[in-house]
Amino acid sequence: MERETATFIELPALARVAPRLFYGWWVALGACLISFVCAGIGFYSQGVLLDALCHERGWSRSTVAGATSVYFIVTGMAGLPVGRGVDRIGSRTFIALGAPLLAASLIGVGRVTTEPLLYVCALGMALGSALSGAVPTAAIVTRWFARLRARAMTVSQTGVSIGGILLVPLSTWLIRERGLPAATEALAAIVVCVALPVTALVLRASPAEYGLPVDGGALDPLDAGAPAPVDRHYRTRKALRTRAFWGLALAFGLGLFAQVGFLAHQLAGLREKLAPADASLVVSATALGSVLGRFLIGPLGDRIEKRHIAMSLFAVQAAATLCFSAASGGAALGGASFVFGLTMGNIFMLQPLLVAEYFGVGSFASVLGSLQLVTQLASGLGPVALGLAFERAGGYERPLVVLACIAISAAVVLSRVRPPPE
Repeated sequence: MERETATFIELPALARVAPRLFYGWWVALGACLISFVCAGIGFYSQGVLLDALCHERGWSRSTVAGATSVYFIVTGMAGLPVGRGVDRIGSRTFIALGAPLLAASLIGVGRVTTEPLLYVCALGMALGSALSGAVPTAAIVTRWFARLRARAMTVSQTGVSIGGILLVPLSTWLIRERGLPAATEALAAIVVCVALPVTALVLRASPAEYGLPVDGGALDPLDAGAPAPVDRHYRTRKALRTRAFWGLALAFGLGLFAQVGFLAHQLAGLREKLAPADASLVVSATALGSVLGRFLIGPLGDRIEKRHIAMSLFAVQAAATLCFSAASGGAALGGASFVFGLTMGNIFMLQPLLVAEYFGVGSFASVLGSLQLVTQLASGLGPVALGLAFERAGGYERPLVVLACIAISAAVVLSRVRPPPE
């Protein structure tokens, strides 16, 4: 009896560092590093760049927030074609194209002198982020894990939060000491020097190519006796015809509208109450909360219904937003920001987990890209809406109360969502 083991591809040299470790964990760690530089800089830099451009160029907050909205909207619009491409040819090609485009556009943001050029650079950053961001990284991790998917996704997406912890203070310091052009050049170099080697040397498409089982054949002892994950096979068009898809889209759209609007203006709001250095530390507290939140919720996501976790997080997000709007001292603002961060990373992480659970792996990237088309459009409206509300209200307090109410409505909508028929 012959076995065609020779048809399996040899694992990268990195696998020999820890031969007993399932290579999927290296893939998750590689995705973490990609998220650290691409999503960490692309996402968290929005608030820092908004604040810097307002001060250095003298542009209004609504103008710069409009460019931030373009970033989120175009990232969402690009998610659909990127998802379809990832399902066909894999994630690595897209990440290898997206990281240099993100870096080049970031350099452009640091050198723009006119508002139209700012929007062009925001468009480039959006495309680069879409090509190297959540859809391709989540897709590659999803193919390596099933039972341990939430824990693996926790590892991979923690890079976004670590990027906020380390890169927000670095960006703020570089802008203050070197100016915006030099700061964006340094950040762009970090993106390229990390993302390209990791993509080439660490990331791999799926365990089947190497003769490995999903999860490495591991079963958490606490999961013994638990039913195996349902293997659904929803194609994109079929998924789009379900109430579950549109329920998820509405719930996460509302929640992320409130979340991204808050985050894009968080630093500007803090600068009204705190010194610049203290304000950047509070933003880092948000990212620290995001890291801890992922590792608290990640293991639970493999055992507790993910929909219930997301509903709770939306409610906590609303409470933290209300506390932030009423706070005045550094400790209170830091505490509210930290609690907000506990929800932030997990809400992003639960999107791909719910997509995989409700619609399966076969068309995962396409369905996730379709969902993010809707939710990113909503996210993109958050910064500009809050900027306009700030100018009308003369401050952030009342607009933040409205954002808290929107987050609560997201939890209510999600409470009505159920998985589609098997």
